[in-house]
Amino acid sequence: MLTNTFIHIPYVSENTEKKLWQNSINCWDDFLKIQPHVKNQDVITKFLKLSKEHYNKKNHEFFSNKIISKHQWRAYEDFKDNCCFLDIETTGLSKHRDELTVVGLYDGKKSKVYIKGKNMNEFAKDIAKFSFIVTFNGATFDLPFLKAKFPDVEFNHLHADLRFVLRRLGYAGGLKSIEKEFGIARQSDLSNLSGRDAIRLWYAYKKKGDEKALDKLIRYNIEDIENLKVLMDHSYTELKKKCLNFC
Repeated sequence: MLTNTFIHIPYVSENTEKKLWQNSINCWDDFLKIQPHVKNQDVITKFLKLSKEHYNKKNHEFFSNKIISKHQWRAYEDFKDNCCFLDIETTGLSKHRDELTVVGLYDGKKSKVYIKGKNMNEFAKDIAKFSFIVTFNGATFDLPFLKAKFPDVEFNHLHADLRFVLRRLGYAGGLKSIEKEFGIARQSDLSNLSGRDAIRLWYAYKKKGDEKALDKLIRYNIEDIENLKVLMDHSYTELKKKCLNFC
């Protein structure tokens, strides 16, 4: 619903946006055609034309700079074909002291896992191909950790953090508990794993050469990223309904 969005425009607040919707100004083209008599009309018109130019060029960076983080989920459908679902595994919570062990990316069709000491160097090149990132708690954890470990990567993507997106729909708690509310089942040997188990599995591989532990860690990460798509698809549909019904 990016083309229904006005809050990235100077002088347009959330309340102003709702008033536009309530007056049948549902998208950019409606405003440009009708030219409603609103304050700062010239500025809004100019900015909408600029928005259309960047939209047609699929310039995600323009919108990631203009739309505040809590509303960036709105661009999901528009950049869905260039979106990745991301999750990381680490040896702890400190982006400075702890190790980044695994990064998983899912593009909606296939998953790729980056492992420390194997192919982690490929991550920087691959993440640059995407316009939109979906995470769970990524604003607080995953992205700051990645920025610390990859200081040369420009993380200019649009970003939807499902922890906060889902909260707006009444879902609270961790990813695993929310998955259960959605009826998402994990493989039996992964269903009870936690972040602590992910650390244990990494050390079993790193210190003892346990390839089965690494395989389990990879499968755990892949389930995380592939389940994010299910949750994002649902969240986008429901939040769009809420917005356009003026709730």
